[in-house]
Amino acid sequence: MPKETPHDAQPVIMPHTYDGIQEYDQSLPNWWLFTLFGSIAFAFLYWMACFVTETAADDRVALNIELDALEARQLAAVKNLDDGTLWKMSRNAQTVAEGQAIYNSLCFTCHAPNLAGMKGLGFRLNDDLWVHGNTPTAIFSGISEGIAFEGKPTGMASQKVLGTGRIAAVTAFLLSTQKEGAMKLIPRKDEPSQQSP
Repeated sequence: MPKETPHDAQPVIMPHTYDGIQEYDQSLPNWWLFTLFGSIAFAFLYWMACFVTETAADDRVALNIELDALEARQLAAVKNLDDGTLWKMSRNAQTVAEGQAIYNSLCFTCHAPNLAGMKGLGFRLNDDLWVHGNTPTAIFSGISEGIAFEGKPTGMASQKVLGTGRIAAVTAFLLSTQKEGAMKLIPRKDEPSQQSP
């Protein structure tokens, strides 16, 4: 049978004194110990999840995704697209991803999935040689208005039905593979994907 302690018993005081302060000889409350050991366990698991195995989402990654989305919405709201705005859109990951999805659903049949072009169908889009304009606004206009050769429409018809935002996203995707100021305008006959092997 456990020994009962009377309610009026005084707590035991440790025999030492530091700076005139005496210490009780009692164990810590269970709630306090649970909080301490729970915090230690949580800190260890958090460290493992965030820094060792990287299975938990990093706040910086989530913040960058949100900032990219905000910038994409701001750029999409621009009414007058100019070269500077289109170059800026080409550096926004979310806009480029949207443009790539549109390209992969509509444009790849003539220009190939890797932008290498197909002889007799579509020009290369992955190098710095451009036939129908070497500026972002010229590329945007080519997609929006379509391309005509010697007064006749080519397979690239007007894509106005996509809307300005989606056309700008495709333009941004195409520009994302380019360096600003490095795109050269060349004659149609010199386009590499249309040359005989």
